[in-house]
Amino acid sequence: MPAFSGSTKRAVFLSPLEDWYQTWNLDTYRSVIEKAGYQVDVFLNGEVSIAFLETGLSNYDLIILRTDSFAYEGADYYCAGDPVTPKSSATFASQILLQEVHVSACVGFSTKFIQHNYPSGSLRGLVYVLAPSSANLSYVFRSAGASVFIGYTMDFSLRWGRMDAMTQKYFSYLANGETVIDASWHLSLYLRAGHGITADWLQLYWVGDGNYVI
Repeated sequence: MPAFSGSTKRAVFLSPLEDWYQTWNLDTYRSVIEKAGYQVDVFLNGEVSIAFLETGLSNYDLIILRTDSFAYEGADYYCAGDPVTPKSSATFASQILLQEVHVSACVGFSTKFIQHNYPSGSLRGLVYVLAPSSANLSYVFRSAGASVFIGYTMDFSLRWGRMDAMTQKYFSYLANGETVIDASWHLSLYLRAGHGITADWLQLYWVGDGNYVI
């Protein structure tokens, strides 16, 4: 069962590839979420290990995972922070066999990993995954109990901070008390006003309770 902390709202920001794709204005992530009344934990690089991801997400009401993904044999895998070493394949051999983990440029986890470790009722709140093809995670996070999942259907890079800037703006709307659907609409207006209707900013993908307020 999740180790939720009663009246204290807890959030976590996870960036397992921080050494490769440094977060733009990391403190802004923390400050906008704290504004909404959350206690915020920040885990970077190796702190976002497969071992942590097996159980650690159950402790939070709001999850932001900022990472990259890769495809292998028709499945998408999302990078954790474990270092890739000559022993990695042996370390995760059982999970690799179950197609929950795969070792490539990073040690990645699949939808099967989330499904195995987070049964119905083990999660709640909002899950936001800033990663290419992250929309593919929506079903398993929703099935685990998340009220709303937000992600992306397309490919992009975490370089240059553009996606961080957009994400931080989105969470500033949420922190001001807007619903998920209203914040999404507000963000779209903001991007069009600043960059034009033809700007190639990616659109958020969300599923679940559009009236959810953080």
